[in-house]
Order: sequence, then C-alpha cells, then structure tokens
Amino acid sequence: MVPEILPFPFGPERGDLTPQRRLDPELEPVSHGECTLEIDALLEGTTHVSGIGWRLTTPEGSGKVHRETRRYGRTLIFSELAALRGGLEEARRANCRGLRVVSPNPLLERLLLGPSPPRLRRAGRAAERLAPIVSAFDRVAFEVSPLPEAELRHAVGEALDVGLHAAAERTEHRIAVMEGIVARSREVLLERRDGGWVANGRYRVRLDPLSCECPAWTARWSRAPVAGRRAGRLPCKHLVALAVHEGITVPADLAQLGRRASS
Repeated sequence: MVPEILPFPFGPERGDLTPQRRLDPELEPVSHGECTLEIDALLEGTTHVSGIGWRLTTPEGSGKVHRETRRYGRTLIFSELAALRGGLEEARRANCRGLRVVSPNPLLERLLLGPSPPRLRRAGRAAERLAPIVSAFDRVAFEVSPLPEAELRHAVGEALDVGLHAAAERTEHRIAVMEGIVARSREVLLERRDGGWVANGRYRVRLDPLSCECPAWTARWSRAPVAGRRAGRLPCKHLVALAVHEGITVPADLAQLGRRASS
C-alpha cells in the first residue's frame, strides 16, 4: 500500500510560514453561528465590592454560569464591562461567529459600538480596550433585559456576598458591610423543611449550632483555623434572615453570631 503523501503544512508559494488549513475535518475547531451572551453585575457602593457573572449559549445549548468577585469596582458600569470581557473571551474561545449580548444596561451598546456619552469618558476608554475582542466576531448586537435571568442574578449575588465578607475583615468596612448584609437578608425566603430551615429553596441554615450551606459562609473559610473564623467572619444573609426571624435584630448582636460557630 502506497502511503498517503500530505502537502507541506506551510505556504512556500507565498514565501512565508503561514499554516495551511488542516486536512482532517475532525481536527478543525467547531465554529458556531449565532450565540447569546447574558451578563450581569451588582456593586455595593460603600466598599466598592462587586459580583459579576455571565453565561454563554451556543446552538449546542446553554453553558454554565460563571461568577467572579471584584474587590474594587469604580461604578456599576465598570463591573458590567468586566463581566462583558469575561463573556466575550469565552465566546471567542467557543468560536462564535455572531453574538447577541443580553444586559440590563442600555449604555453598554453605546460604549462598545460608540460613540460613548461624554459623561462616561473613563468607561468609554475601558470599553475601547475590548475593541480587539469585539472585532473577532462577524457581528455583535445588544439587547436590553431589565430583569436578568434568575440563575445568573443569583450567582452574581452570591459572588457579591463572598466579596462583602472578605471586605468585613478590614475593620473600617465592618459596620457598612453588616448593614448591607441586613438589607440583603430581606430578600431571603425561609421555609420549613424536614424539621429545619431552608433559605431560598437551596441552603440549609440553622442557628444552633450555627451553620449555612451557602458559599459566603463556607467556601471562603474552609481552610481557615476555627479561631480565625470565629474572630473574622460576619453571618451570611441567610443566617441573618433566620436570626431576625428568631428575634435577633440589633446589628451589633447579629455581627457577633459568627463567634458562636463551631466550625
């Protein structure tokens, strides 16, 4: 059997080293047509901590929700641009040709596709740095959705909570963070299940002994010494919601709940 002779993988007829197209179709990257990118962000103005998130949907289906905590966010629009960057980079890796960006902020389209409003010059310069990524797509369109998808908003809220608890370690922000946690605890839905309490339909929470399954309470502190956890952490919004339900309403008393934890 005569072996198949493959062509030289570069372009000598042009006198360069430009790689030629691979012959094996299985080695070609999958190219997607129209993809949808949902982004969302939340910012706490006192500490400038933000939670950002995005999710990419290709013709093959929805991807997972990505979330991140940003320690210093100037304004909400800067946080949204950070979420957009993360989503654009994922869409480029997924070989999306066209992209529909769904965001709650109508200003993103003006910042990216210009001209940006004069009052947002700094945000406009930040958006300009995304231009090389945007140009990788055949087309980019924006759609405004005032109400972000529930799972994405929940993930962004959790990322914000993790950042707020980290900010609480800095003494100057502790009071402001505690007030923010109390405010966010009003959004928590508590329900009785199997003799205990479940917050927002997914996290088991209790005061004695103190525990909650959410990332803001567990993930950040999983490797810290017990004494350090007791001294440093504030209760998550789910614990605060349950504590308020049980009659503990003074912020100073709520801030001390963490010291009661056994782990």
